[in-house]
Amino acid sequence: MLPDTRKFEVLRISILSHCNFACVYCAPKEKENPSSRHTHTHSLGPNQLDKNLNLLKAHIKIKEVHLTGGEPTLHKNLIELIQIVRKHNIQEIALTSNGHFQSELLKEMVSAGLTRINFSLDSMSQSVFERLSDRKIPVSHVLNQIKTAKQLGLKVKINTTVLRGLNDQEVLKLLSWCGEEGIPIRFLEFMKMGPLHEEHPSYFYSAEEIRNQILTKYRFQNYPTPPDSTAQYYITNEGYIFGMIANHTEPFCSGCNRLRMDSRGRIYGCLSDETSFEIPDTFDEIQNTLEKAMLTKKKEFTGSELSMKYIGG
Repeated sequence: MLPDTRKFEVLRISILSHCNFACVYCAPKEKENPSSRHTHTHSLGPNQLDKNLNLLKAHIKIKEVHLTGGEPTLHKNLIELIQIVRKHNIQEIALTSNGHFQSELLKEMVSAGLTRINFSLDSMSQSVFERLSDRKIPVSHVLNQIKTAKQLGLKVKINTTVLRGLNDQEVLKLLSWCGEEGIPIRFLEFMKMGPLHEEHPSYFYSAEEIRNQILTKYRFQNYPTPPDSTAQYYITNEGYIFGMIANHTEPFCSGCNRLRMDSRGRIYGCLSDETSFEIPDTFDEIQNTLEKAMLTKKKEFTGSELSMKYIGG
């Protein structure tokens, strides 16, 4: 059996490894290494997803499946993948996106069974947005997608990775916009992952610095936060809800209940460990593999040179 103190309950699946953005902290073109053993452009097929869910559900109670990438909306079989997850009676089906997709897709995802969508939004300034994403795409399109998703009844959250010298001065603007729209925003400490692994100290902006910046305009207090949440939530006097995901300065590894699957169908127990495992076909072997994956979990986040786009954030 898996240790009683830690268990897998959330399955995060990177359904494909490519993206239509080239964000500075994830996949900047100048940092891509064609010879890397992690460079691949796989997509997880519907049959493999169905098979893997059947195998895993016999051993762990999966309360949430979270589809990530890369950019998951680029997957040609996305709607079918969502339908497969719903077929397995998963309580929550979530997806993280950069918002650059056709608006009609939102309705299709809702009809297929999607219950929540997290948008990655690192800036509301057009020039900063272009610099961070390396794409000349109107940020207004992403903002409209966020509003539409909420109107369709999806639970919506915003994720903002804060980098010193790039978008650290947009914290208040982002919080104000999300608060007025009634959408929770989570500010993420820049994680020591992927192409900027070595330059991490130069860009790092701590959760304490973010809170101190918010205090220059808002007063806030703790907001009810689930024990297995990666974020610590707060609420301002105006009713604006925001969270802090502080992997480095306020680690939450002891409560981590996440199992990750990449676009090849291999599983990972921890973001800070590049060890992956193939899911075997026999009952005993699966149990043994899950126990090995659990043992890779760290007591605190240490980071990895592996880009988030290969195993999902």
